[in-house]
Amino acid sequence: MKRKIECINFDLDSVLYIPSEFLETALRMSVKAMMQTGLKAGLDEALQKLIEIRFLNSNAKTHFNELCFYFNKKYDPLIIAAGIEKYWDCKIGTMTSAPETNLALSVLYNKYPLAIISNGPPLKQAGKIVRLGLSHFFSKYDEALKVQGHYFYSTYDKIKAKPFPYLWLQSQKDIGYQFSYALMVGDRYWEDIFGANRLGMITVKISRGQHSNETLEGAFENALKSEPMKTYFIKNYSKKEIMTLMKASYTIDSLLELERLILDIEKNL
Repeated sequence: MKRKIECINFDLDSVLYIPSEFLETALRMSVKAMMQTGLKAGLDEALQKLIEIRFLNSNAKTHFNELCFYFNKKYDPLIIAAGIEKYWDCKIGTMTSAPETNLALSVLYNKYPLAIISNGPPLKQAGKIVRLGLSHFFSKYDEALKVQGHYFYSTYDKIKAKPFPYLWLQSQKDIGYQFSYALMVGDRYWEDIFGANRLGMITVKISRGQHSNETLEGAFENALKSEPMKTYFIKNYSKKEIMTLMKASYTIDSLLELERLILDIEKNL
C-alpha cells in the first residue's frame, strides 16, 4: 500500500495571502492621514521614505515615529497616531487571503494535517491568520486535554527562525510525522526550501509575491547578508551544497495545483 503524505506545512506571507497587495494600499492611506494631521511632506516622498524605513526592519513598531521625525523634526503623537490608526483601519478592511486559499485549504484539510511555519513575531503572524479567517484549517480538537489545539508555529528569534529547524521540529512533535512524508510549501528559496530540504522534506515553491522572480543565485547572494548564513551555514556548507539544497522538489503557481501534485507524489512514495 502506498504511503500518504503525513503533513503539509505552509509559509504564510505570499503563500496564503499576498502582503504586497494589502500593504501598498495601507501605507498610502496611512501617509495621507498623517499629511492631513500635519506631516510636512508630499505623498510620494513620504511614501518612499516610509518604504525605506520599513526595509530596514519590517517588523519594527516605530515606522510612523521615524517618518514623523524625519519630516517634522520632532515626534508629534497626533501625527503618528493618525498613521497608526489608519493602518489598522486598512488592515481590518482590506487584508484578504489569496483568491484560491480557502478553496485549496478546504480540500486539503479533510485529507491531511495542515500547519503554519512562519518567521515573524508570533502574535503578529497569528493575527493575520485570525483576520484572514483561516485559523480553523490549522486546528484540531485535543480529546485528552479537551481544548482546541493549533498547528501554528512562528518565531522572531534569529537562531530559531527558518532556515533553522526549530519550527519544523515543533510541528513534527505535535503532529507526529516523518519529514520524508511531509511537504513544505513556501515562496523563498533560502528560508523555506533550503531549510526544509535540509530535513529531508518534499519542497514546493509557489511562484508569486515579491520573491516570484527570484533566482537561485540571487537568493544565495541575499542569504549571504543574513545573520544565520554569516554565523553558521557558510561555515558548514559549500556554496554548491547550499545552492543544491535551495532547489525545490516542485514549483507551482497556485495552491489549487497542490491536490493533484500531492496525488502524483503519493503514487511514487
